[in-house]
Amino acid sequence: MLARVYELREELKMFLTDERWDDAKLLASDEWCARLAYLAGIFQHLNELNIRMQGRNENLLTSTDKINGFRSKVQLWQQHLESGNLGMFPLTQKWQDDVNTAALCEIIGKHLKTLEEKLSFYFPSTVTESLDWVRDPYSSAAVFGKDMTLQEQEELTELRQDRGLKLSFADLPLDSFWLAAAKEFPILANRAISTLLTFSATYLCELSFSSMTAIKTKNRERLRAVEEELCVCLSSIPARISALCSSKQAQVSH
Repeated sequence: MLARVYELREELKMFLTDERWDDAKLLASDEWCARLAYLAGIFQHLNELNIRMQGRNENLLTSTDKINGFRSKVQLWQQHLESGNLGMFPLTQKWQDDVNTAALCEIIGKHLKTLEEKLSFYFPSTVTESLDWVRDPYSSAAVFGKDMTLQEQEELTELRQDRGLKLSFADLPLDSFWLAAAKEFPILANRAISTLLTFSATYLCELSFSSMTAIKTKNRERLRAVEEELCVCLSSIPARISALCSSKQAQVSH
């Protein structure tokens, strides 16, 4: 929305001027448009981060990496702002010759500092190095976690020597691998699965809301029970329509 307002700023200025609104003076100001360009740029970065954190296979470990990566990128931007570099915000960079760059960089720097503080507040730093064995139990860099029990350490040691599971690790998704390992190493696998099951985003909830909107339209407004329809939409297992139809008898003519 901010990017769209920025793109249509000239048209909006003409419209607000014709309507005699005082807000037209803001769109006529280069400094205000430069700030608008910055907001469009920073929200684009946030939207890209949000999209990267969506998906069925997203988990606490991968989301933590992306949040920490974005927080480090904000710190990098602050360093470049000190030298007047606005290359990370292309739309704002176009206004450098028309406005006071030092004052603009100061305003952006204060906003980025506040953004970093809010990220630290809402997403406290989570140390995931001790869970590297969940991502790759065969990596030499994945050391024992400090909170791992003796039984878990023993099973991890045995798992690293299991050639069959090691060969399947490269071909299976991470969750499928640990489900397969649960037969021989139940304690360790349950610990890994509980880590991967933690919801890191509201993606699945939003997906169910979208499915509900598509199911319960005005043509089906009297539909009361939607549990079965939602199960079909949200399940990762495709429905066997031919098998379902074969168990029903079609309406025959009288």
